[in-house]
Amino acid sequence: MAARVCVVLVAVVVLGWLAVMERDTRLEARGAAAIRPGAGTATLARAEADLKDSRLLSPDAQPDVDLALLYRARGQIDRASATIEDVVRREPDNLVAWGVLAVLARGRDSAAFERAVEASERLDPLSAARRERRERP
Repeated sequence: MAARVCVVLVAVVVLGWLAVMERDTRLEARGAAAIRPGAGTATLARAEADLKDSRLLSPDAQPDVDLALLYRARGQIDRASATIEDVVRREPDNLVAWGVLAVLARGRDSAAFERAVEASERLDPLSAARRERRERP
């Protein structure tokens, strides 16, 4: 009897966790979809809330990458850069995050831009090879 109770309790916990993950996925998708050219202040505020809420029990860094893009859309470049720097510090193999950092740093922070390009080339050697071919005379 005790074994059955334990199995039921474990099942309830797993189902609860799966429900939270589903909620997080939906919130992240809704928040990311709202980040588009011409989005109004209220839309971006709701997207920010959705993206922050989508991090509950989630190890995924994508909501933070999307938050950096949202801050960029608002013109908060320093906040966007700090957010994406945190992502690449936590996930040094996140190619998308390095790409966002390169976009944010271009023309503003040459050291961060170079770090982002080097990391992108390390993570995507085919892209580095294509770049070398383009740069040859």
